[in-house]
Amino acid sequence: MEYLKDEAVIRKGRFLREQVYKRLKKTILDGDLAPNTRLIEEKIANEIGTSRTPVREAIQKLEKEGLIKKLPKGGFAVSKITEADIEDVFGIRSVLEGYAGYLATIRASKEDIKALEEIVKKEEECIKLKKTDEIIQLNTEFHDKLYKTAKSERLYSIINDLRDYIYRFRRLIFSFEGMAEISIKDHKDMIELMKLKKASRVENLIRKHITRGKNLIKKKLKKDPKIYGNN
Repeated sequence: MEYLKDEAVIRKGRFLREQVYKRLKKTILDGDLAPNTRLIEEKIANEIGTSRTPVREAIQKLEKEGLIKKLPKGGFAVSKITEADIEDVFGIRSVLEGYAGYLATIRASKEDIKALEEIVKKEEECIKLKKTDEIIQLNTEFHDKLYKTAKSERLYSIINDLRDYIYRFRRLIFSFEGMAEISIKDHKDMIELMKLKKASRVENLIRKHITRGKNLIKKKLKKDPKIYGNN
């Protein structure tokens, strides 16, 4: 089994562990390593061309972040996604991002609005070209810009702590046909409401936007629990 599909070269040296950690993390977040996939240190080390030590250290770091779990009989595997995980992440997102949208509407400059509009234009171009990975990246960029437009470093920092979980779920949401188009429409509606300074309506739209994604993932989890590592 191939663990790392990214072709970037691992450079030997002081930051070897960090490079291994980033590569493994990306592979998990991109869904290339499915939930419950067992991680074998020796095989990963051979694939990268390094010793087992930086691999072990990277796995331990990912375990602390909740992306990898320790197995009862030893070893590690990619963490499964449970309904409780979905409820927690999306519930927290709904509150934090809704408030970020509220503040962003009040505090947005013309330049901020223009920057959001430029991202939406790029999203629409990628839709036409069916560039799924680029759409997901731009979606992340749109939300990140929205958080920054709230102009609250504390709020941005708290939301940023959830970034990896949000990205993992975002990829799952965009696997549903038509979700990219719906998401872009929501983004355009958010911008129009921000121009009108309708802060509460922006907050409500963001919460609705997030709840839709949560419900889609829960529906898929019930229909095919094995996808997320559940029996």
